[in-house]
Amino acid sequence: MKEISNSSALIFLIIFFLTSCGQDIQGSYSGLVEGKEVTLQFKDDKQVLIVGYFPVPLVGTWMEEKTFGEPMIWISFDGPEEKPFRLRFELKAEGENFQLTGIKARPLGKGTKLNSIKIQGDPVFKKSS
Repeated sequence: MKEISNSSALIFLIIFFLTSCGQDIQGSYSGLVEGKEVTLQFKDDKQVLIVGYFPVPLVGTWMEEKTFGEPMIWISFDGPEEKPFRLRFELKAEGENFQLTGIKARPLGKGTKLNSIKIQGDPVFKKSS
């Protein structure tokens, strides 16, 4: 009986460490979104720079979101002061690349929810070398 509880504890610890460590993502990823060449540059401290989607580069943060399916990467950006908005890219890992599964946006303010932006196809952000 003691042997079973020791092995159960070991399995629990392994699963705990694998699921709690999260992903460490760095580097640049590029993809074509709605006819625009978009680059996501993952930096230290979970910061991301997006270039090419909006007229000016935006800085945001990413987090790993555990959804009902596979874990996803959600990146949230705030627009410039003269046009305040929130933009979220939702990505699913595909090997060393990411598939864009959704874009949501909203103007900043109380009570406004993120609205889906329709995207054509299944854009993939490929890791730059």
